[in-house]
Amino acid sequence: MQFRKGSGTVPRFLNLLTESDMNAHSFFASLWNDYVYYTPQAKKVHDLFSARGEAVINDHVAFRTFSDCPMDIAHLEPQLLAMGYEFIEDYHFEAKKLVAKSYRHADDTLPRIFLSELQRELLSSEAQSILQSMVDQVAVDVVADASVFWSGIQWQPIAFNDYTTLLNESEYAAWMSYMGLRANHFTVSINHLKTLTDIQAVLAVLTDEGFSINDVGGAIKGTPNELLEQASTMADKLQITFADYHVATIPTCFYEFAKRHPDATGTLFQGFVAANADKIFESTNAM
Repeated sequence: MQFRKGSGTVPRFLNLLTESDMNAHSFFASLWNDYVYYTPQAKKVHDLFSARGEAVINDHVAFRTFSDCPMDIAHLEPQLLAMGYEFIEDYHFEAKKLVAKSYRHADDTLPRIFLSELQRELLSSEAQSILQSMVDQVAVDVVADASVFWSGIQWQPIAFNDYTTLLNESEYAAWMSYMGLRANHFTVSINHLKTLTDIQAVLAVLTDEGFSINDVGGAIKGTPNELLEQASTMADKLQITFADYHVATIPTCFYEFAKRHPDATGTLFQGFVAANADKIFESTNAM
């Protein structure tokens, strides 16, 4: 598959919604269609759990983007607020040169949203130059419609050498260069499962079915004492053609699983744990 700029990366069957008919539920329906196209394992896991009689509820969805561009967090956030989302918390990932924000909807049947952003200015001048050439192609009005969240790349494909330059500095930047803006992962809420009530049971089923698990820092990230336990598969892979016609097999997106615990007051934890998220990012590791 050769990715093209903008909506060319979106499957033909995807029903793009206009701002006038966009709401949070239809937003996630369209987002899921794009996500499973690039993450076929997610559909398999979803069907596997459904066949066991489970209601598969989404805990959160995550997106990646770049700083100082028309689709950075500051520009994307108004679309989320317009759908009824409210800001929860800021996060900082110093080693990965990322910042992030989380959001929650008053309708608790809707998933939380996690937006992360690469601080481009912290990379080498060579990597910054590559990213700047990409960002310069992003239309200033790209966030005018919420469909931007599954719009893919907003720039012409880069050369493979440029991709490897980015990869050597930031797996996040390299992933963004060919995947662009779309759901990096959906997350199964273990709290809503009936028979697979703990994260160990979920992992046992996934392992038995042959799914590859992200074991960076251990298969389970976090503890009940930290109020959030998380695990994830390793990303699916896709063969793509770069601008110089080099063909490579590259990670796409993955599926996550989260178990939330109540705090001392009995209130279920709603945020995220930065140490967990830092290891979850490794699910798209191409090295």
